[in-house]
Amino acid sequence: MLNKQKIFLHALNYFSPEVAHKIALKFIKHSIVPQEKENTLTPNLETRIGSTKFSHPLGIAAGFDKNIETINSINQLEISHMEFGTITPKPQKGNIRPRVFRLLRDKAVINRLGFPNDGADLAEKKLSINNKKLPIGVNIGFNKSSSNPIEDYSIMTKKLGPYCEWLTINISSPNTPGIREFQKKEKLKKLLILLNNKRKKVEDKKNKKLQLWVKISPDLTESELKNIIDISIENKIEALCIANTTLSRPTHLISKNKKQDGGLSGSPLFNQSTKMLAKAFMHADKNIKFIGVGGISDGETAYSKILAGASLIQLYTGLIYNGPMILKNIINYLTLKCKRNQLSDLIGSNAKSIAKEKR
Repeated sequence: MLNKQKIFLHALNYFSPEVAHKIALKFIKHSIVPQEKENTLTPNLETRIGSTKFSHPLGIAAGFDKNIETINSINQLEISHMEFGTITPKPQKGNIRPRVFRLLRDKAVINRLGFPNDGADLAEKKLSINNKKLPIGVNIGFNKSSSNPIEDYSIMTKKLGPYCEWLTINISSPNTPGIREFQKKEKLKKLLILLNNKRKKVEDKKNKKLQLWVKISPDLTESELKNIIDISIENKIEALCIANTTLSRPTHLISKNKKQDGGLSGSPLFNQSTKMLAKAFMHADKNIKFIGVGGISDGETAYSKILAGASLIQLYTGLIYNGPMILKNIINYLTLKCKRNQLSDLIGSNAKSIAKEKR
């Protein structure tokens, strides 16, 4: 089975990144995925954010399935949750191609996609036929041409909120002009107050809880990070996703595409995002939960995110380079680590030393 996955991954490298990605989504959508014996999960892996329970911490990050193609088949990968998107109110094509670049020797990707997606109307239609096999969230943003970005977020909350367990407010993509401005104190306050009012209306109408998560940039200063945490706690945000792709470029990158414009993801982002996660966990003092994203490539890096403070972890680029087998390997690794420990006892248990490491 492993050899089949390796052959498939090798074959995909002969296609452009976007075409390869479409092929992979088609395989998952139509359940053409090599099946192995299911993992035997320990109850010790269970975790919660708000009222939502997750059988284990591992899920797939936004960006993998932007248009909700795999909503009724993604569970076959044995993940505990899925985040779709980023979705915007109106359909948009995104930036000019080529806009995704493999950094094969660095196990990384640079993208400048610009939120290409089919829009909120089609997303709502697909979400409405969800067979509810696992908790799902939707990552939301605003259209590049929007004259009122806050209103775009408001529209998305009202339209898509009824169909998922959480909405992730994307204020950190490096590929949409002006979006990172919402990480600033006053703009963030205004946005979260509005969306809290909108989510309350969704909750009242549907008689169900709707969580709000916020996805932030790894390029924030420490003071900016603390401000975002404090404002999020004040506005009853359930979780912060740390972190989105980075505009920085580590000096050790060796692939020929390292100078491309866009957000860098994959293994080179691990140290930066994990240290940031640890600092965030310490500052928050358990008043908000964290989703660890960025550079997860195996069981050890996944476990490090948990020790740094993540209640859930998500990957995407690691899946590109390792195939679905990485999911099983991570779950098995975490199962071994939690044989005698509750996951909840491990979350943030090493945050202090990780925050101080020279990474």
